[in-house]
Amino acid sequence: MESGVLYMKNILPYLKEEILRCGVSNEDMRDIEPHIIKRNLELSKATTILMFAAGVLFLCINLLTGNPKTIPYFMLVAGSTLLLILYNAVKNRTGITAKLYCYLPLVLVWTYGIVLSVQPGNSQNPATSIVVFLTIMPLTINGRPLRVYAAVLLFAVIFLAISFSTKNSQAFETDFMNTATFFVLGFVLYIVISNRNVKEILYGIRAAEGEMLREEKRVAERANLAKSNFLANMSHEIRTPMNAIIGMDEMILRESKDTRIRKYASDIQSAGRTLLSIINDILDLSKIESGKMELIPVEYDFASVLNDIVNMTMNKAREKGLAYELDVEPDIPSVLLGDEIRIRQIILNLTNNAIKYTAEGKVSIHIGFDRGESKLLVRVADTGMGIRPEDLGKLFSSFQRLDETKNRNIEGTGLGLNITKQLTEMMGGTIAVESEYGKGSVFTATIVQEAVDDTPIGNYTERLDKAQSGKAEFRPQLIAPEARVLIVDDNEMNLKVITALMKDTRIRITTAASGAECIDMLKDRAFDVIMLDQMMPGMSGTRTLEIIREKHLADVTPIIALTADAIVGARDQYIREGFSDYLTKPVMFADLEEVLLKFIDKRLLLTEEQLREEAAAKELENVNKPVILVISDSTERLNSLKEMIGDGYKGVYVRDEEKARKYMEKHRVAYVIRDGESIT
Repeated sequence: MESGVLYMKNILPYLKEEILRCGVSNEDMRDIEPHIIKRNLELSKATTILMFAAGVLFLCINLLTGNPKTIPYFMLVAGSTLLLILYNAVKNRTGITAKLYCYLPLVLVWTYGIVLSVQPGNSQNPATSIVVFLTIMPLTINGRPLRVYAAVLLFAVIFLAISFSTKNSQAFETDFMNTATFFVLGFVLYIVISNRNVKEILYGIRAAEGEMLREEKRVAERANLAKSNFLANMSHEIRTPMNAIIGMDEMILRESKDTRIRKYASDIQSAGRTLLSIINDILDLSKIESGKMELIPVEYDFASVLNDIVNMTMNKAREKGLAYELDVEPDIPSVLLGDEIRIRQIILNLTNNAIKYTAEGKVSIHIGFDRGESKLLVRVADTGMGIRPEDLGKLFSSFQRLDETKNRNIEGTGLGLNITKQLTEMMGGTIAVESEYGKGSVFTATIVQEAVDDTPIGNYTERLDKAQSGKAEFRPQLIAPEARVLIVDDNEMNLKVITALMKDTRIRITTAASGAECIDMLKDRAFDVIMLDQMMPGMSGTRTLEIIREKHLADVTPIIALTADAIVGARDQYIREGFSDYLTKPVMFADLEEVLLKFIDKRLLLTEEQLREEAAAKELENVNKPVILVISDSTERLNSLKEMIGDGYKGVYVRDEEKARKYMEKHRVAYVIRDGESIT
């Protein structure tokens, strides 16, 4: 007994849901109800057309046979015609009007059955037709079963009341039993079929939504591929002119003695590096979004990373009049294992962000290391404008810049913090921010890094202060006058830039403007290193490399891929294709020198002792050279004359007559050149 009661308690809620909503949730029913109504409207229309056809058929038969009982058929034809006219008014609706319309065909059929049953001559016969309609007609509607069958019950009661009042007891009993039996059977059948129909609609919608999501995913993947290709092309197209801008600007900074010109060149360098940083941020975001960002753990000297960060941020802060405070805990391990490039990028982004949004006051950087959890700790605080509480939630979003009106003059894309957060999390770390609007912000990042050499870094700040005493004059680490390097690039400006950057290395440089020209040169001579541009018209760098290897023109010569492609996987791709290494544009001298030092035979490099001997010999030679004194207030003119004079004379260059006079008082001068006029 108890089990039966328990069973009923469990089954009744289930039956209730099946009857009320066809076994689906309220939320799902709300989602699919418009689709159910549209389907009901179509079913109602089809049923109405069938009723119209049946009414016309029965009416014709009765008229031809002379049967006077035609009122039900006239009513069926007229009612069907009216319903078809009303259908055009509700066919595009899904509200209460459309719902009510779906009941009208039932009302028409049930009314037809009742009228038919009370026709003269039928008053003593059971109405079998009404039983059939009670069973079949509810199946034309996919609504909520309880509501629909409430209407069925209402018309069944009306029919039985008429049957009771107009028919004999035997006919009424037959009508009652048939109606009750088929009402119950029809109800059960209606629940089953309505459940099936409703769930078919639900599953059909879900399948369509799933296919739509899959199609959207395919579209997104194609768009992402197109974006990656676009970024690769954009990178190449922008980096090629950037190579000329940054490279030539580097030569101006090296060679110009004019303070004003050097200031202009320094501004160009700063703007160029900012543009390059923006390009790199966009490419990094693309890599992260596509899931192709790779972390490459290496052993690295943490002090070297700090040196780079200080060199790139300290002057920027001081130019804005900000105090730059660096606190490095002395017990940080000197050698760590991790992605050195990304660690540098995270600390650099946080520091640059603090400098960028601080107008006055200071920027404080604290670096520590938790040996227990093997985590690098980075804390960057500033006295800048701070962040509103309502803006904290979108701080790390892509392309978001807060307080846009106030910050409109601050350069950047709004990608730095988003990339920093994602890189930190990729390395198992966290990043947090505390800020008070108008007073400043504190960013704290923890990054998992393994200690390889536990030797403490020591007092880094003290060493930094000593190193900041002055910037040494540019001097390449690599000087190899006997080394031969072939540079292949179809862009004449790129050839000029790389040749100029390598000028002080004294390497013997040969250039080629195409793959075909490169191959012809290799038939006649050998080189210590070949730098081969990847994207050239006619014959690509990869194809040129294949021919070089096939014809055994340079079997052991290192060949470096020289390219503007900076997308993820590019280096691995070029190594697989047979290149020895990879150098991106714009070419930075530090990267260029590093590659050359890696591949040029060490026996070709001049030692420090050899360099000192050469310098001494050159000084002695200069003493005996005739002196040419050049006077001009034009920097361009002075540089032009310097190239013309060459090594046969000792050139002295001054800007005015007063300086020339003072020099001639103490030195013997063979020739004086004044604005193009030579005087002995």
